[in-house]
Amino acid sequence: MRVTDLTDEQLTTLGEEFGSYAAECESAMRIALAKIMNAHKAMLRTEERSPFDAIDSRVKTFESTLGKCDERGYKATIEIIKERIKDIAGIRIVTPFKDDIYTVVSIIEHIPGINVVQKKDYIKEPKDNGYMSIHLGVQIEIYLPSEGSKLVPVEIQVRDKAMDLWATVEHILRYKNTNPSPEVYRQFKAVSELLDEFDRMAIQLRDFEAEQNIKAENTASAISGLAIPATKTKKSPKSKTKNPP
Repeated sequence: MRVTDLTDEQLTTLGEEFGSYAAECESAMRIALAKIMNAHKAMLRTEERSPFDAIDSRVKTFESTLGKCDERGYKATIEIIKERIKDIAGIRIVTPFKDDIYTVVSIIEHIPGINVVQKKDYIKEPKDNGYMSIHLGVQIEIYLPSEGSKLVPVEIQVRDKAMDLWATVEHILRYKNTNPSPEVYRQFKAVSELLDEFDRMAIQLRDFEAEQNIKAENTASAISGLAIPATKTKKSPKSKTKNPP
């Protein structure tokens, strides 16, 4: 049954069912978020810098979920929502640099309790409009007194600051115009390519600066090692004079 075919009573029932399921997804999201934040804080203590720049989260509203069902032609039932829509709860991680994305993904894959079941790499294969990011479909175990332990899906998106800027602007414009022209898509793809080049240059500048700092430290250390220690000057012996007779 499509969204438009639901009666008011059916819509109310579905809304209540969705509310319960969304609460489960939010619980799973908070567990995953706590584990990721712990990894971030640990890196801040032990590394010169963290690959995490910003961490955000959100839970889809009932209206947004119905819109996604309608957009994809899904039947509006709680069973279909649970089966097909895996991003009711989502975490977005923004990194400073493009290569940090894969570092963060590797960290998440090794965190106990976060079970990665799907990975979509839209950096190696961007979407047609130029969208780039990595999407991780994960499962988190939660406990419900009425049901016991169960696995609940959470989506984690990882992208760098340039990609996040692109995605934010694209979302704003797409929200205002749900059916953009081919020219708009072409322009967005062109901007995405420019930002990807910027990402590459930013990494080169970061690595160049790091190399210069290492060279400066090595030079300072070498100069310090070559410093000539001060030597003590020997005092000339005092001449002994005889007392006059």
